[in-house]
Amino acid sequence: MKTYLDCIPCFLNQTLEAVRMVSNDKDIHEILLKKVMRYLCEINSFNNSPPEISREVHAIIRKELDCKDPYKEVKKKSNEMANKLYSKLRKMIEEADDMLLTATKLAIVGNVIDFGSVNRFDVREMIEKAIRENIDENAYSLFKERVKKAHIILYIADNAGEIFFDKLLLELLIKMNKKIIYAVKKNPIINDATMEDAKLAGINALTKVIIADDSNLSAPGILLHRTSPRFLKYFENADMIIAKGQGNYESMSNSRKEIFFLLVVKCPLVARNIGEKVGKFVIKVNK
Repeated sequence: MKTYLDCIPCFLNQTLEAVRMVSNDKDIHEILLKKVMRYLCEINSFNNSPPEISREVHAIIRKELDCKDPYKEVKKKSNEMANKLYSKLRKMIEEADDMLLTATKLAIVGNVIDFGSVNRFDVREMIEKAIRENIDENAYSLFKERVKKAHIILYIADNAGEIFFDKLLLELLIKMNKKIIYAVKKNPIINDATMEDAKLAGINALTKVIIADDSNLSAPGILLHRTSPRFLKYFENADMIIAKGQGNYESMSNSRKEIFFLLVVKCPLVARNIGEKVGKFVIKVNK
């Protein structure tokens, strides 16, 4: 998915949000905002995906603030909140008529924990909505069919906090005798999950966790030309690929590989691209 001019205000909003997490100095806010604006003005083409540009924007932010992870405290709180919900959600799955459907819906709900988008949702309200709301039957049927046939599943993570919701689905897939490769970011980028978050959620005790990218700068999505050789091997050879969140959709929706994107639509541009409304729970296949 290409970057649109409508994405520019989001980059600037992210800049202000990140700098305000680290500093109360309005002069620093202004200086950093202007530096990001200068970078955006120098872009010759917007054919790259939004995560590609966001990668550079947040590199400027971290460098100027001399802060490796402006979202560290936010990620901590997200993990704590999701961990408290985990046992209740696991019980919901165990009591469900279709455990895979419920686990998948809850994995999608976890995607509302996102500081990379302007639209924010209440997690508990979205859990209730997920139980009531139907998901596209054709998309779910294909998802269920692919899960049934798959032996090795590459599962690409999105955000901290959200990974506890992923864990619910991972546990069920493992019970179904699926081999899972769970991919996270190498470096902090917005509130995306890193190896530290995966270990905190206990996912490394469940299954193999790998680093997706191979660069000193991570992006809020998977940039295939910047991924590690190990990740690319699994990407090419996995029987099924599941990718969480808008950033992964934005960066990989044009991939030649079949990918099942699980996300909550939070952006009007993504909504238009997918053909759904903002706030919708989505299983989107790029084929």
